[in-house]
Amino acid sequence: MKHWTEMSAGWHQDYERGRPSYPRQVVRVPGLPTSATVLEVGAGTAKLTRLLVTEFAHVLAVEPDPEMRRWLAALCPQARLLGGMAEQVSLADASVDGVFAAEAFHWFAHERALAEFARVLRPSGALVLMWNRPAGPIEPPIPAVEQLLEPKWPKDIELPLDLDPNRLPHAREWPRAFEHSMFEPLQESRFANPQAVDPDGLVAFFGSMGWIGALPDEERLGLLVQVRSRLTASSYRLPFETHVHWTRLADPRNEPS
Repeated sequence: MKHWTEMSAGWHQDYERGRPSYPRQVVRVPGLPTSATVLEVGAGTAKLTRLLVTEFAHVLAVEPDPEMRRWLAALCPQARLLGGMAEQVSLADASVDGVFAAEAFHWFAHERALAEFARVLRPSGALVLMWNRPAGPIEPPIPAVEQLLEPKWPKDIELPLDLDPNRLPHAREWPRAFEHSMFEPLQESRFANPQAVDPDGLVAFFGSMGWIGALPDEERLGLLVQVRSRLTASSYRLPFETHVHWTRLADPRNEPS
């Protein structure tokens, strides 16, 4: 499968149209003041960024994929777009109050990214990681689409809503990076995040799946046309739940000598 940086422009469009956004509570979890300066890493098409700019005075965003950056700049010009990546951010030491990463941390080199986040965070600064997870089946059901996709669907991904990166070994192991990091123990919160989409939005959701986005354009577009022809309802409910993992930079004075 192609890496996300190698996907076609059509995949980025489907990602923006089809992927779920986030409930407002996720940006309030760490209790940062509205005057805070926050950094989003792996900001993608600005799905979370658009919430951050309504909550905080200064929002910085890092996104290494050029096509994603174009979407981000167009959809959220209020955010200051920076160069770099999670492991090397173009910011001075102790320059932000919070770091956010949505659907992204599992892609990072975990230990190096945490060290970089600790560098740019001010004392007691917050780190917030989040992923959307399926919390039930699509309503109304789509058996005809599942039957169409099943022969091609990766065997380690459950039909039809699975966005769980835990199927990837490096994604399952990310919490271990915190064991010897400069951060306090992780805390977790979960928020209901149902999405209502029309048939074209559901087609875009499927198009945003990496295994579909990696297909040659002719095959990808033909498959999505077939998906659309099998959607007969006017709207669909996608019952997601947002899992938020958050922590703060530990106070070095509290570390054992």
